[in-house]
Amino acid sequence: MKARARRARAAGWLVLVAGAVAAAPPAARAQGAAGSAQAAPASAQAAPAGAQAGPASAEAAQASRDADAAFARGKELYRLGKLDAAYEQYRTAWSLKQSYDIAANLANAELQRGMKVEAAEHLAFCLRSFPATGNAAQHEQVRAQFRAVRKEVGSIVVKANLDGAEVSFNGTAVGRTPFRHEVFVKPGTVAVEARLAGHEPARVTLEIPAGEVNTADLILLPPRAAERPAPPAPPPPGAEAPVPAPRAGADTVGPRPEVLIAGGAVAGAGVIAGVILTALAVGRDGDADEQRDALVREGGPAACAVDSPKCAALRDALEGAADLKNAALWTFVGAGAVGLATGAYALWGGGAPRQGVATARAVTAAPVVTAGGGALLIRGTW
Repeated sequence: MKARARRARAAGWLVLVAGAVAAAPPAARAQGAAGSAQAAPASAQAAPAGAQAGPASAEAAQASRDADAAFARGKELYRLGKLDAAYEQYRTAWSLKQSYDIAANLANAELQRGMKVEAAEHLAFCLRSFPATGNAAQHEQVRAQFRAVRKEVGSIVVKANLDGAEVSFNGTAVGRTPFRHEVFVKPGTVAVEARLAGHEPARVTLEIPAGEVNTADLILLPPRAAERPAPPAPPPPGAEAPVPAPRAGADTVGPRPEVLIAGGAVAGAGVIAGVILTALAVGRDGDADEQRDALVREGGPAACAVDSPKCAALRDALEGAADLKNAALWTFVGAGAVGLATGAYALWGGGAPRQGVATARAVTAAPVVTAGGGALLIRGTW
């Protein structure tokens, strides 16, 4: 008796929905056709209108006719008490055309099979698509059925910061962002995950009670850090820092021996030249003293008051001695400078010859003594 009563109530439901289909205006039926047209392949929608309008319209019309035929078979099978077969026909009709009447009958079959989540989805669609000019009593019947099943399931409003992310509940894909409507789920723990290529997955776990709406806020992070160039790893403790590669044209070796030898030779030659010049200056001073003593003995202290050849020779001797002293002094200064430069080069300088510079480095030094002074001439290439 209970089974017959349940089938009677279901049959009453079907009569109401079938009546809604018969009474629905053409606009409502056109809505279902539009739904099937939306399900057409994307390539057909993206093609030029002139080339695809005819085949697309014919395909949509055929899909609508096939859906109506499957829907009619489902109602007949349901009338005969063949619930499972009727459910399969309703599913076939729904896959071809999404309309409120097919959704209502499919939801009714799902409720009798215990598929409350799926029934809630299809009842919600039916309410959203129910024609404004439809039967008010039938609309209220759908609303009552939806309110009843909603108390036994939960729902999740999915929000994400990026579109196109694939969302899954407990590992089962449910669609891509953005979601226009809430998604119904069984009460309990639901792991929500969103994935988008080049981004870190976003995950959130929710406890879903029956009859309540929950929100899953999913934040997809920027591109993964692993895809960015990694900074160089620091050297291990105690390891020596790597020596930087030399610049092009920079010195790559230590001080060159030939330069050190040349510098030492020049400094030594300068010292020797200074000693020689000093000795010559001392000798010239001695000659001048002898000449002065001879003139004083012959003519007294004022012997050179009047110009004489001996006095001119004395003046030349004194000037020559002064020039030699100056030459010796500057020779010692030059030798010291060369010695300091050679020492500095030995400590901090040195390198291979640069491109375009002659490799010959002959160094010569020679004292220069003139009647007006003296100098040390150093000639070479560094």
